Amino acid sequence: MKIIVTGGSGFLGHHLIQALVKAGHEVKNIDLKANPEFPTVIADVRNTDKMLKEISEAQVVFHLASLIEAGESVEKPTRYIDYNVNGTLSILEAMRVNGIKTFIFSSSAAIYGEPKSVPIKEDDRALPINPYGMTKLAMEGLLSSYVKAHGFTGIALRYFNLYGPEEHHEPETHAMPRFIKQIYEGQEVTVWGDGKHLRDYVYVDDIVRAHLLALDLAKKEPQKYHYFNLSTEKPASVLEIVNLIEKTIGKKAKIKHFPERPGDPRVLYASAQKAKEVLGWQAQVSLEEGVRKTVEYFVKDWHKQSN
Repeated sequence: MKIIVTGGSGFLGHHLIQALVKAGHEVKNIDLKANPEFPTVIADVRNTDKMLKEISEAQVVFHLASLIEAGESVEKPTRYIDYNVNGTLSILEAMRVNGIKTFIFSSSAAIYGEPKSVPIKEDDRALPINPYGMTKLAMEGLLSSYVKAHGFTGIALRYFNLYGPEEHHEPETHAMPRFIKQIYEGQEVTVWGDGKHLRDYVYVDDIVRAHLLALDLAKKEPQKYHYFNLSTEKPASVLEIVNLIEKTIGKKAKIKHFPERPGDPRVLYASAQKAKEVLGWQAQVSLEEGVRKTVEYFVKDWHKQSN
Protein backbone atom coordinates (compact mmCIF):
# COMPACT_ATOMS: atom_id res chain seq x y z
CA MET A 1 0.00 0.00 0.00
CA LYS A 2 1.18 3.56 -0.69
CA ILE A 3 1.16 5.57 2.52
CA ILE A 4 2.03 9.18 3.31
CA VAL A 5 3.29 10.07 6.79
CA THR A 6 3.46 13.70 7.89
CA GLY A 7 5.89 14.29 10.73
CA GLY A 8 7.71 11.05 10.02
CA SER A 9 11.06 12.41 11.18
CA GLY A 10 9.94 12.83 14.79
CA PHE A 11 10.02 10.37 17.66
CA LEU A 12 6.83 8.43 16.88
CA GLY A 13 7.06 9.02 13.14
CA HIS A 14 10.48 7.41 12.88
CA HIS A 15 9.27 4.27 14.68
CA LEU A 16 6.06 4.19 12.62
CA ILE A 17 7.81 4.43 9.25
CA GLN A 18 10.19 1.62 10.25
CA ALA A 19 7.17 -0.59 11.05
CA LEU A 20 5.28 0.35 7.89
CA VAL A 21 8.27 -0.38 5.64
CA LYS A 22 8.89 -3.66 7.46
CA ALA A 23 5.24 -4.58 6.80
CA GLY A 24 5.83 -4.06 3.07
CA HIS A 25 4.26 -0.64 2.54
CA GLU A 26 5.64 2.10 0.31
CA VAL A 27 6.03 5.24 2.44
CA LYS A 28 6.51 8.94 1.66
CA ASN A 29 7.61 11.11 4.57
CA ILE A 30 6.73 14.83 4.73
CA ASP A 31 8.44 16.82 7.46
CA LEU A 32 10.29 20.05 8.19
CA LYS A 33 13.44 18.04 8.92
CA ALA A 34 15.00 15.00 7.28
CA ASN A 35 14.58 11.44 8.53
CA PRO A 36 18.11 9.95 8.50
CA GLU A 37 16.81 6.54 7.41
CA PHE A 38 14.14 7.38 4.85
CA PRO A 39 13.77 9.92 2.01
CA THR A 40 11.91 13.01 3.18
CA VAL A 41 9.98 15.72 1.36
CA ILE A 42 10.95 18.86 3.28
CA ALA A 43 7.75 20.89 3.46
CA ASP A 44 5.44 22.80 5.78
CA VAL A 45 2.01 21.16 5.95
CA ARG A 46 0.40 24.62 5.95
CA ASN A 47 1.68 25.19 2.39
CA THR A 48 -1.51 24.33 0.52
CA ASP A 49 0.06 24.37 -2.96
CA LYS A 50 2.86 22.06 -1.83
CA MET A 51 0.40 19.70 -0.11
CA LEU A 52 -1.77 19.54 -3.26
CA LYS A 53 1.31 18.30 -5.08
CA GLU A 54 2.73 15.97 -2.43
CA ILE A 55 -0.45 14.51 -0.86
CA SER A 56 -1.25 12.43 -3.92
CA GLU A 57 -0.93 8.94 -5.37
CA ALA A 58 -1.49 7.18 -2.05
CA GLN A 59 -4.26 5.31 -0.26
CA VAL A 60 -3.68 6.48 3.33
CA VAL A 61 -2.31 9.48 5.19
CA PHE A 62 -0.94 9.18 8.72
CA HIS A 63 -0.93 12.73 10.11
CA LEU A 64 1.60 13.10 12.92
CA ALA A 65 2.95 16.58 12.15
CA SER A 66 1.94 19.02 14.87
CA LEU A 67 3.30 21.23 17.64
CA ILE A 68 3.05 19.27 20.87
CA GLU A 69 4.14 21.33 23.90
CA ALA A 70 1.09 22.10 26.05
CA GLY A 71 2.95 24.68 28.14
CA GLU A 72 4.29 26.50 25.10
CA SER A 73 0.81 26.57 23.58
CA VAL A 74 -0.36 28.76 26.48
CA GLU A 75 2.36 31.28 25.60
CA LYS A 76 1.93 31.01 21.82
CA PRO A 77 -1.68 30.05 21.07
CA THR A 78 -1.74 31.66 17.62
CA ARG A 79 1.23 29.58 16.51
CA TYR A 80 -0.42 26.35 17.66
CA ILE A 81 -3.77 27.13 16.05
CA ASP A 82 -2.04 28.09 12.81
CA TYR A 83 0.21 25.05 12.55
CA ASN A 84 -2.03 22.34 13.99
CA VAL A 85 -5.46 23.37 12.72
CA ASN A 86 -4.55 25.07 9.44
CA GLY A 87 -1.97 22.37 8.69
CA THR A 88 -4.60 19.66 9.17
CA LEU A 89 -7.07 21.51 6.95
CA SER A 90 -4.41 21.88 4.25
CA ILE A 91 -3.80 18.11 4.25
CA LEU A 92 -7.49 17.17 4.29
CA GLU A 93 -8.18 19.48 1.35
CA ALA A 94 -5.27 18.02 -0.64
CA MET A 95 -6.64 14.54 0.10
CA ARG A 96 -10.13 15.55 -1.01
CA VAL A 97 -8.89 17.05 -4.28
CA ASN A 98 -6.59 14.09 -5.01
CA GLY A 99 -9.05 11.35 -4.05
CA ILE A 100 -7.31 9.98 -0.94
CA LYS A 101 -9.95 9.01 1.58
CA THR A 102 -8.27 7.45 4.66
CA PHE A 103 -6.84 9.71 7.37
CA ILE A 104 -5.31 8.33 10.59
CA PHE A 105 -3.90 10.80 13.06
CA SER A 106 -2.30 11.44 16.42
CA SER A 107 -4.81 12.98 18.76
CA SER A 108 -4.16 13.37 22.48
CA ALA A 109 -5.41 12.87 26.02
CA ALA A 110 -5.16 16.68 26.23
CA ILE A 111 -8.57 16.99 24.56
CA TYR A 112 -10.23 15.92 27.82
CA GLY A 113 -8.76 18.64 30.06
CA GLU A 114 -9.48 17.94 33.73
CA PRO A 115 -11.62 14.79 33.78
CA LYS A 116 -14.70 14.60 35.95
CA SER A 117 -13.95 10.93 36.61
CA VAL A 118 -11.38 8.26 35.74
CA PRO A 119 -10.79 6.07 33.88
CA ILE A 120 -11.72 8.41 31.02
CA LYS A 121 -13.98 6.96 28.33
CA GLU A 122 -14.02 8.19 24.74
CA ASP A 123 -17.41 9.87 24.97
CA ASP A 124 -16.73 11.65 28.26
CA ARG A 125 -16.76 15.44 28.26
CA ALA A 126 -13.92 17.00 26.23
CA LEU A 127 -12.99 20.42 27.63
CA PRO A 128 -9.31 21.24 26.95
CA ILE A 129 -7.45 23.45 29.42
CA ASN A 130 -4.71 24.62 27.05
CA PRO A 131 -4.55 25.67 23.38
CA TYR A 132 -2.64 22.50 22.46
CA GLY A 133 -5.53 20.31 23.64
CA MET A 134 -7.98 22.64 21.93
CA THR A 135 -6.15 22.27 18.60
CA LYS A 136 -6.23 18.48 18.85
CA LEU A 137 -9.96 18.57 19.52
CA ALA A 138 -10.42 20.95 16.56
CA MET A 139 -8.37 18.58 14.38
CA GLU A 140 -10.72 15.76 15.36
CA GLY A 141 -13.69 17.97 14.50
CA LEU A 142 -12.26 18.74 11.06
CA LEU A 143 -11.67 15.06 10.41
CA SER A 144 -15.17 14.00 11.47
CA SER A 145 -16.65 16.71 9.23
CA TYR A 146 -14.72 15.33 6.22
CA VAL A 147 -15.95 11.83 7.05
CA LYS A 148 -19.54 13.12 7.00
CA ALA A 149 -19.27 15.50 4.05
CA HIS A 150 -16.83 13.69 1.75
CA GLY A 151 -17.02 9.99 2.64
CA PHE A 152 -13.60 9.86 4.31
CA THR A 153 -12.52 7.13 6.70
CA GLY A 154 -11.13 8.84 9.80
CA ILE A 155 -9.35 7.39 12.82
CA ALA A 156 -8.18 9.49 15.77
CA LEU A 157 -5.81 7.80 18.21
CA ARG A 158 -5.88 9.55 21.59
CA TYR A 159 -2.82 8.42 23.42
CA PHE A 160 -1.61 9.30 26.83
CA ASN A 161 2.02 9.68 27.96
CA LEU A 162 3.99 8.27 25.02
CA TYR A 163 7.59 7.33 25.79
CA GLY A 164 10.43 5.15 24.56
CA PRO A 165 13.86 5.07 22.88
CA GLU A 166 14.84 7.89 20.51
CA GLU A 167 12.62 10.50 22.18
CA HIS A 168 14.49 13.78 21.75
CA HIS A 169 13.12 17.31 22.12
CA GLU A 170 14.91 20.65 22.25
CA PRO A 171 14.55 21.75 24.99
CA GLU A 172 13.57 18.47 26.65
CA THR A 173 10.32 18.96 28.56
CA HIS A 174 8.87 15.43 28.53
CA ALA A 175 9.11 13.64 31.85
CA MET A 176 10.71 10.32 30.92
CA PRO A 177 13.77 11.48 28.91
CA ARG A 178 14.24 14.47 31.24
CA PHE A 179 14.25 12.29 34.38
CA ILE A 180 16.63 9.79 32.80
CA LYS A 181 19.12 12.52 31.88
CA GLN A 182 18.86 14.29 35.24
CA ILE A 183 19.40 11.09 37.24
CA TYR A 184 22.17 9.80 34.95
CA GLU A 185 24.08 13.10 35.16
CA GLY A 186 23.44 13.64 38.87
CA GLN A 187 21.36 16.77 38.30
CA GLU A 188 18.39 17.86 40.37
CA VAL A 189 15.22 16.06 39.32
CA THR A 190 12.38 18.55 38.93
CA VAL A 191 9.12 17.28 40.44
CA TRP A 192 6.00 19.43 40.52
CA GLY A 193 4.04 19.02 43.75
CA ASP A 194 4.42 15.90 45.88
CA GLY A 195 5.17 13.60 42.92
CA LYS A 196 2.09 11.47 43.51
CA HIS A 197 0.22 12.65 40.41
CA LEU A 198 -0.87 9.57 38.45
CA ARG A 199 -0.29 9.36 34.70
CA ASP A 200 -0.59 6.65 32.08
CA TYR A 201 2.72 5.89 30.30
CA VAL A 202 2.37 4.02 26.99
CA TYR A 203 5.44 2.55 25.27
CA VAL A 204 6.13 3.60 21.69
CA ASP A 205 5.99 0.06 20.24
CA ASP A 206 2.43 -0.33 21.56
CA ILE A 207 1.39 2.97 19.97
CA VAL A 208 2.96 1.98 16.62
CA ARG A 209 1.06 -1.32 16.72
CA ALA A 210 -2.19 0.61 17.20
CA HIS A 211 -1.47 2.59 14.03
CA LEU A 212 -0.99 -0.64 12.05
CA LEU A 213 -4.23 -2.05 13.46
CA ALA A 214 -5.95 1.20 12.45
CA LEU A 215 -5.03 0.41 8.84
CA ASP A 216 -6.91 -2.87 9.14
CA LEU A 217 -9.93 -1.18 10.73
CA ALA A 218 -10.04 1.42 7.96
CA LYS A 219 -10.43 -1.39 5.42
CA LYS A 220 -13.03 -3.24 7.46
CA GLU A 221 -15.15 -0.23 8.46
CA PRO A 222 -14.67 2.52 5.86
CA GLN A 223 -16.44 5.87 5.66
CA LYS A 224 -16.75 6.14 9.43
CA TYR A 225 -15.11 8.27 12.09
CA HIS A 226 -13.41 6.13 14.74
CA TYR A 227 -11.73 7.44 17.90
CA PHE A 228 -9.86 5.52 20.57
CA ASN A 229 -8.03 5.99 23.84
CA LEU A 230 -4.66 4.23 23.83
CA SER A 231 -3.99 3.60 27.49
CA THR A 232 -2.31 0.92 29.59
CA GLU A 233 -5.08 1.34 32.20
CA LYS A 234 -2.28 1.11 34.82
CA PRO A 235 -1.36 4.65 35.92
CA ALA A 236 1.91 5.31 37.73
CA SER A 237 3.02 8.23 39.88
CA VAL A 238 5.93 10.50 39.04
CA LEU A 239 7.81 9.12 42.06
CA GLU A 240 7.27 5.55 40.81
CA ILE A 241 8.80 6.52 37.46
CA VAL A 242 11.78 8.12 39.20
CA ASN A 243 12.21 5.00 41.34
CA LEU A 244 12.21 2.68 38.30
CA ILE A 245 14.82 4.85 36.56
CA GLU A 246 16.96 4.91 39.73
CA LYS A 247 16.93 1.11 39.88
CA THR A 248 17.77 0.73 36.19
CA ILE A 249 20.62 3.26 36.21
CA GLY A 250 21.87 2.38 39.69
CA LYS A 251 21.92 5.99 40.91
CA LYS A 252 19.88 7.85 43.51
CA ALA A 253 17.82 10.78 42.26
CA LYS A 254 18.28 14.24 43.75
CA ILE A 255 14.63 15.18 43.80
CA LYS A 256 13.67 18.84 44.14
CA HIS A 257 9.99 19.57 44.67
CA PHE A 258 8.38 22.67 43.17
CA PRO A 259 4.84 24.01 43.69
CA GLU A 260 2.10 22.21 41.82
CA ARG A 261 1.36 23.58 38.38
CA PRO A 262 -2.13 25.08 37.94
CA GLY A 263 -4.48 22.96 35.85
CA ASP A 264 -2.43 19.79 36.41
CA PRO A 265 -4.96 16.98 37.06
CA ARG A 266 -4.15 14.76 40.03
CA VAL A 267 -5.12 11.57 38.21
CA LEU A 268 -5.21 11.17 34.42
CA TYR A 269 -5.71 7.81 32.79
CA ALA A 270 -8.22 6.19 30.50
CA SER A 271 -10.21 3.10 29.71
CA ALA A 272 -8.88 1.20 26.68
CA GLN A 273 -11.93 -1.05 26.46
CA LYS A 274 -13.12 0.39 23.15
CA ALA A 275 -9.66 -0.09 21.61
CA LYS A 276 -9.68 -3.72 22.77
CA GLU A 277 -13.14 -4.44 21.39
CA VAL A 278 -13.03 -2.53 18.08
CA LEU A 279 -9.37 -2.08 17.21
CA GLY A 280 -8.12 -5.34 18.72
CA TRP A 281 -5.45 -3.44 20.66
CA GLN A 282 -4.16 -3.42 24.18
CA ALA A 283 -0.84 -2.37 25.67
CA GLN A 284 1.64 -5.22 25.92
CA VAL A 285 4.85 -3.63 27.20
CA SER A 286 4.95 -3.29 30.99
CA LEU A 287 6.20 -0.07 32.55
CA GLU A 288 9.20 -1.88 34.01
CA GLU A 289 10.23 -3.29 30.63
CA GLY A 290 9.56 -0.03 28.81
CA VAL A 291 11.59 2.06 31.26
CA ARG A 292 14.47 -0.42 31.10
CA LYS A 293 14.58 -0.33 27.29
CA THR A 294 14.34 3.46 27.27
CA VAL A 295 17.10 3.93 29.83
CA GLU A 296 19.35 1.46 28.00
CA TYR A 297 18.89 3.37 24.75
CA PHE A 298 19.76 6.76 26.23
CA VAL A 299 22.77 5.51 28.22
CA LYS A 300 24.14 3.75 25.13
CA ASP A 301 23.54 6.87 23.04
CA TRP A 302 25.36 9.12 25.52
CA HIS A 303 28.30 6.70 25.70
CA LYS A 304 28.51 6.74 21.89
CA GLN A 305 28.49 10.56 21.83
CA SER A 306 31.22 10.84 24.48
CA ASN A 307 33.61 8.44 22.69
